[in-house]
Amino acid sequence: MTFKRLRIALLLLLLLLVVHHQFNDRARIASWSTPLFIAVYPINADGSEPAEHHVQHLEERDFEEIERFVRGEAQRYEIGLERPIYVQLAAPVAESPPAPPIGGNYLQRATWIARMRWWRWRFDTQGMDPDIVVLARFFDPSGRQRQLPHSTGVERIRIAIANLFASKAMQGANQVVLTHEVLHTVGATDKYDPSTGLPLYPHGFAQPSQQPLYPQRQAELMAGRIASSETSAHQAESLAQVVIGPQTAREIGWLSDDD
Repeated sequence: MTFKRLRIALLLLLLLLVVHHQFNDRARIASWSTPLFIAVYPINADGSEPAEHHVQHLEERDFEEIERFVRGEAQRYEIGLERPIYVQLAAPVAESPPAPPIGGNYLQRATWIARMRWWRWRFDTQGMDPDIVVLARFFDPSGRQRQLPHSTGVERIRIAIANLFASKAMQGANQVVLTHEVLHTVGATDKYDPSTGLPLYPHGFAQPSQQPLYPQRQAELMAGRIASSETSAHQAESLAQVVIGPQTAREIGWLSDDD
């Protein structure tokens, strides 16, 4: 066998191993047979002193409410795991990931995902090897960045990028955003109108059969907002104001298509 053919054979073998690993990984996560390990890597995204202070003073207990929320919602859907997820706080990282394309085409998004795969493979020197990587990018709430960049979560690479305000007062809202993006990494889709931000009926409503329909009392997690009327909604301020609806439960494997 020539060197060229040997190299091609090795590359094909490597590709086969990667595909096999991803298939098994997807099946394991969809089955919810074992807890998912989520590692949160804080980043001072704007280089400000307030964001740096916030990042350096984060504690693991700041993310315990996310575990409690997911555990409670999983129990509602009769998922047998006592602890469906466990969240661990990593040490802060300095290197920000490649920025996702805004309104990019398929090729641009595929290129970004490939770059993110490479970034994930080489960035984690802490040896945590989580099922899901969360990059928590914190911004000074009193700074110029009043409108945060769009957060994103990608199932194919199990990475969530959550853009958050560096404020204890915003901790509840931050937890909603972070949990929303985590669920994207296990298959959940958005349930709001991207042009208006309004929850989509019925799957984006926490109580779609409520009469009268408005105002809603809670938000569906993948909508993120509580519908006040047909034309207005406000952001959920904590996970206490949020539920995981049946459609989202189907997407992440908590309900079958027949339920």
